Amino acid sequence: LRANQRQLIEMERDRTLLLERQRLIRDMHDGLGSAFTASLALVERGEGQPEELAATLRECVDDLRIVIDSLEPMDKDLIALLAMLRFRLERQLNVAGVQLDWDMQDLPPLEWMGPPEALQVMRTVQEVLTNIAKHAKAHRVQIAARQVNDNVEVHVVDDGIGFNISSACAGRGLNFLKQRAATLGGIIDIESQPGVGTSIRLKLPIHK
Repeated sequence: LRANQRQLIEMERDRTLLLERQRLIRDMHDGLGSAFTASLALVERGEGQPEELAATLRECVDDLRIVIDSLEPMDKDLIALLAMLRFRLERQLNVAGVQLDWDMQDLPPLEWMGPPEALQVMRTVQEVLTNIAKHAKAHRVQIAARQVNDNVEVHVVDDGIGFNISSACAGRGLNFLKQRAATLGGIIDIESQPGVGTSIRLKLPIHK
């Protein structure tokens, strides 16, 4: 019985490692692979400005670091995860002339948040902040996190140019955000008006 139990534990550990390896390969292929391929195509065609290529490569490096960060043990701590993301992306915001305000409250641990879920959370907030840096023409952005009943909420608000929700909802970017949130058992609320700014709220369950 002991031998069988040890064998089952080893098989489960090997299976977990295999699934994690496959997940990392798939994520790096979808993210870094496509970005490097696009950059290489521009270079081979003699197109693209050096500053543009350098910015793309910096994003690739940041993306790789975020994938690695998601593997760090953080005791299911959402604030530690967001702080790591802030460390990676604050420079990108500063270059775009955006000041980052940080407003965190004590949060309970999210027991369901392993490395795959941590990466999805980071990817979701990363996409929001990257869009702000590239398109919002904002001066300030605030990231806040707090517990609301049985959920934790990550709230990102900017003072940029905003956009028309009805016309943007058909776009792939917002749909990807909603899909990422759904894989975590959560939802995304988006509010925006042209000339007013944008509010994006990620709601995640404390327990699944």
